[in-house]
Amino acid sequence: MKKAIFLLIFFQSLVFAQKGTPLQYLYLMKSFKPEIQKVGVICDLSRNRGIVEKLQRPAFSIGVKIIVVDVRELKDVSRGFEELVNNSVDFIWIFSEDDVSTQPVAREYIFKNALLKKIPVAVSNLELVKEGALFSLEVSGEEIKVYVNNKVASALQLTVPENYKERVQYVAN
Repeated sequence: MKKAIFLLIFFQSLVFAQKGTPLQYLYLMKSFKPEIQKVGVICDLSRNRGIVEKLQRPAFSIGVKIIVVDVRELKDVSRGFEELVNNSVDFIWIFSEDDVSTQPVAREYIFKNALLKKIPVAVSNLELVKEGALFSLEVSGEEIKVYVNNKVASALQLTVPENYKERVQYVAN
């Protein structure tokens, strides 16, 4: 009986783990870089209907502006990235896991160029942190896990916020 209960609890933790909320992501971005004013979001707007409205309230509550670029094809990725750079974003957020911005060539372009421009990138997938993003969040019940690429953090001269240190798991590419 005890074994069955343990397996049920373990299975529940796997099933109910999910990515963090927009407010949690934005708050962690602000914790890494307290001076941020603009967050650039890269996504396919046709696949993420209502994303602008969904992000405006949490962004306003922590005092940042959201700039969304629509990338529907690979050719849009470099244009979208340059638009964010020209708008002086302080953080880039690859919002979706299933659009063109997460294709291998797009990820490589974004991670490499963001690092060269000293702009951290947040993602919603641990594997993308291993490839070159700064962080991702996972929430399971009341527990928040933060996955941080330590090499990227060092290159950007960012440190894990004190209030998150016990929740961080470091990954490297």
